[in-house]
Formats: sequence, C-alpha cells, structure tokens
Amino acid sequence: MSGGGGKHEANGRSQWPEQPPAEQTPFWMPRQRDESPAWDEPGWWRDQPESMQSTQISPPRSRRKLVVTGGIGAAGVVGLVVALILTGVLGSRKATPGFHPTATQPAQAARQTAAAFLTAWQDGHIRTAAGYTDHPAAAATALTSYDDGLHLRALRLAVQSTTAHGAVAFSVAATVGLPAAPGSPASAQPAAGNSSATTSSSVVTAPWSYVSHLIAYAKNGAWWVRWSPELVAPNLTAREKVISVAIPPGAAEVVDAAGNNLQDSGDPGIDNIAAALKTSAPAGQGTPGVEVELVRGSTPVTSTALVLSHPVATGVVKTTIDPRVEAAAESAVQAQADSSMVVLQPSTGDILAVANNDGANDFALTARVAPGSTNKIITSTALFTSGLVSSPSQPVECPQQLVINGDTFKNDKGESEPPSTPFLVDFAASCNNAFARWYTSIGSTTLAQTARKYYGLNQQWNIGIGPGGPYYAIPSAAYNGELAQELFGQGQLEASPLAMASVGATVDTGSFKQPIVVAGQPQLAATPLPASVHQYLWQMMRAVTQSGGTAAGVFDGVDSAVYGKTGTADVSGQGQPNSWMVVFDPTLNVAIGCLVLNAGYGASFAAPEAASVLQVLQSGG
Repeated sequence: MSGGGGKHEANGRSQWPEQPPAEQTPFWMPRQRDESPAWDEPGWWRDQPESMQSTQISPPRSRRKLVVTGGIGAAGVVGLVVALILTGVLGSRKATPGFHPTATQPAQAARQTAAAFLTAWQDGHIRTAAGYTDHPAAAATALTSYDDGLHLRALRLAVQSTTAHGAVAFSVAATVGLPAAPGSPASAQPAAGNSSATTSSSVVTAPWSYVSHLIAYAKNGAWWVRWSPELVAPNLTAREKVISVAIPPGAAEVVDAAGNNLQDSGDPGIDNIAAALKTSAPAGQGTPGVEVELVRGSTPVTSTALVLSHPVATGVVKTTIDPRVEAAAESAVQAQADSSMVVLQPSTGDILAVANNDGANDFALTARVAPGSTNKIITSTALFTSGLVSSPSQPVECPQQLVINGDTFKNDKGESEPPSTPFLVDFAASCNNAFARWYTSIGSTTLAQTARKYYGLNQQWNIGIGPGGPYYAIPSAAYNGELAQELFGQGQLEASPLAMASVGATVDTGSFKQPIVVAGQPQLAATPLPASVHQYLWQMMRAVTQSGGTAAGVFDGVDSAVYGKTGTADVSGQGQPNSWMVVFDPTLNVAIGCLVLNAGYGASFAAPEAASVLQVLQSGG
C-alpha cells in the first residue's frame, strides 16, 4: 500500500375570511421574496383577447382593506355593510362561510365573487382569498407558491367577462423577479402579503401577462370559487409549481489580468474557462434574462418554459489569470506527459494559472484522483485539533505493517520508524502507518469534518464559471481499513490540483480563501486554522523540502523558503503511481498543486515542475 512521494510513501391551515386590518403596503409597491429555461410552446399561455371588456380590480389602496369591485358602487358597499351588520345582530347562527354578493343576478353575483377573490389575492391576503374557494388549504398552498416561485414584485388582477353560468375570465399582469444568485446578499424587505419574507437584492424584473378563468357558483346560501390550480397559471396542476429562472448573460470577450484575450490560448483549462465565461458572465456582469416554467419537485416540466425577457451581454470579463505565471506553469508541465497544475495567490484565492499537458484534457480542474500523501496535511490538522497529537515533537511510531480486518498495510519497501520518532519526522519522511495507525481513535467523521471546516473542501465551489465539483470528495464517514487508507490519502478520496493547491494556500495564510477566476466573486468561508496548528503545519511542511524530507534538494534553486508536501498515489491496474506536489512560497505569495499521472514518486516528477515555476517567478521571468 502506498501514498506519498519519497522515503516511505507510495500510496399551512386555512381560515374563513376575516375583515383584514386597516393598513398595509399598497400592492403596486415591489413584491419581494427569494428563488431559475423557455414557455413559448403553443398553447401553454394565451395572449389577452383585446375584445374582452376589462373590469380592473380596485386602484391602489390600503393592502389590508378587502376591496370588492366589479359592479359594486358606493351604495352597494353600504348596503352590503348594513346587511352584514343586521345579520350579525339579528341572526342567531354563525355567518355562512364563502362570499355573500349584493347582486341577485347570477352573472353579477359571479362577478362580485370573482372580484373579491382576485382582490384578496392581488393584495396578498392569501388566507382570505383561499377562504372564498371550496378548497381553502389547496388554494392557499398554490397562491403562496405562485408568489414565492415567481418572486413577485407586483400583481394586478382584473375581471374581464362573466356569464350567467358563473364562468369568469380575468387578466393577470405579474411583475416577475429572479431568485437570489448563490452567494449574493439578500435584502430584508417585506414581500407582498408577507412582512416577514425576504427577497433577492436583484432589481431584474420582467412583465408576464395572460388571461385565466374561474368558475363561481352558489351553494348553501353563499358563493364560492371552484378551486383549480389552472386558474393560477396556465396548465398548472396540483403536483407542480411555477417558478422564475434567470437566463445568464454572456460576454463579448474574456481576457487575462493584463487584458490579453484568453480565447484559443492553447491550454484546454484556459480555453474552457474562457468559453464558460463567454456563455455565462459572472454574477454582477451583464443583465440576466427572465423566463418562467413549471416544475414538478425540482424537475422542469417539458415544453413549459416561456422567455419573458432576454439577457443583455456584458462587454469584457477580466479574469485573475496572470500571463507571466500562466506562461511559467505552461512551460513547467511540458516536462512530463499527463501533467497538470494550478497556481493560486493565497492572500486572495485568485487563480493565477491553469496549465495542462494532457492532450485535450483539463485535469488541473477536472481530475478526480486520490491525492496520496499530500492529504496528510489535512490528516495532521485533524490529529492536532482533536488532541491525538499534541505537537510536531510528540513521538509517534510508524510500524512496519498494520493488519486491519485481515488486510495488511505496509510502508513503501517495508520501512518503519521507531516509537521515539517525532511526528515531524514521520510527516517529512511521509511514513504511511504513522498516520494509518490512528484509525481506531480518530473517529469516523473527523477527517471529513476537518477537510470542510478548515479547508472549505467537500462542497461545491463556484470559481466564477458556475458551480463545480466538489473538486475534493471524501466520504462523510469511514471505518477500519477505509479510514486507515484515507488517513494517508488513498481509499475513496478524490481530489484535483485546484483543491490541493488551495490546501497549500490555506496553510500559507492560515485561513481558507476559496479559489476564484474572476475577482469579486462570492467565496465560501471556512474556520481559520488555530494559531498553534498553523505554526505546526509550517514547521512540518518546511521539513519536507529540507534535509531528510522527501523533497530535499528539489527546491534548492529557489532562494526563498519553500513549504511543501509530496504525494504518491497507487492506482489499481496502472503501471506507475500518480505523482503529486503541494507547495507554497510566502515570499512569492503563491501556492501550487501539481499532478503527473502514471509517473512515480511525487518528489521525482511533480515536485521539479513546481520548483521550476517558483524559480521563474523569483527571477522575474
């Protein structure tokens, strides 16, 4: 079993309507809440017939006043109020639920009922509106979902026509908003009909107008709206909801930090970044379009998307790619086939270079292979923070072999370290069983929790080109032999050079800065390393590049202090192990993750490539 790179490493309930309170925000003010394409299929929506007579719901007035319109004049309203008072005074029974129109003709009664329902819905009184239907619970759920899913900023409803049979056509004019972009701040402004809701700070909206229909009918002395989800939105069913989706804007040009066009750079990683940004500009650049669609659960319903507005592309997107660092990295990976590398700026998380020598493959960002002994950086962090190892000077034996559930774990070439060996030496020499031996005491979830808590790993990152990854994946829990392997960087662990470069960068500064390729993009956060652990990791990673370490002599040509960890990861059925190197140079403010597939020891292949980049940067080349 192997793991490193040198001496020892080789591996809600509705209610009947009540009289609403007297004051609330008018419905024409922005309706704000927080939630992603096309609805241009024939028959999905209908243009409003111009020939239909429009009876607008009451003009702007207090949101908490239940406005009944569509044929009720001032006298009618007074009459209705008097009737209600007399009913309350003289009647010995509770008032009949539903709506009680003043009109006696069926068509007018249906119009008044529809107008009352639409007014309550429009003004955000969802329980009141739902109470006018014959299925209040289902109606309340659907009306709330409509408001939330479309992030409504305004809603205007108007009766268009009625029949003696209670069929009512009404117009819908909605101002649709967009969900908050991942990582963007959300304002705490009240949404329509709900003073406790929050919404995206985005001001991108689009109008959506259509005509819908409902049936109003009399039963048990009152009038009701026959509930159907389709009256809310065309073709909506009880199992679906309607949502708004952002259509990302593109970019006219993508450039590096110096303004050079990145298209057709020749490196597949850079080309992929440029292509992604041209198709979908980063958050805050350009103007997204808006579309609406039906979804069942989280799955879009086929042929239900309708574009309400088209995106507006941005001009030039500048990336963090540094042309000087990129050139050095591209030159370095030419030393070995199947090489890939990522260079980061630890102080910011900026991606300075992405380089590949893997044909058309972008393994720098997309490789998912075991990180080998470079993962011992994370294992050491877990051992220190859990108290299992108190300091780099604590003696930790590296036994020649471990037998776990019948499987034998050996160090490379059968070496071992005696019980008196300082943990720092185990790390510098990368002796696997000095790490694997903790499998019975470290806890099944500790390693995965450490990777996430301090290094921001095992979750999706958006480096500026959309959610990706995870660039590092580890099971949430592991036991026995699997955990023993993960402790020295093998088993089910998977990582990319981007992730491991970030591990080095985190140790450099002591605090995780999520890698980004466009400055100003939202970055995930993590807990800073404890000060003592930060110091210990510096000591041990410095020992790797000095006498007695697995990378001794490799970085002698670099004048500044270099801190690193080699890695050598066996792959079943592969001729040679994968070669890894993680390194950082605080003087140059760079961290590197380098991977050479099917090569050999980390110190022999990946390490020299990383060293060559540091030498070029130090020389000013």
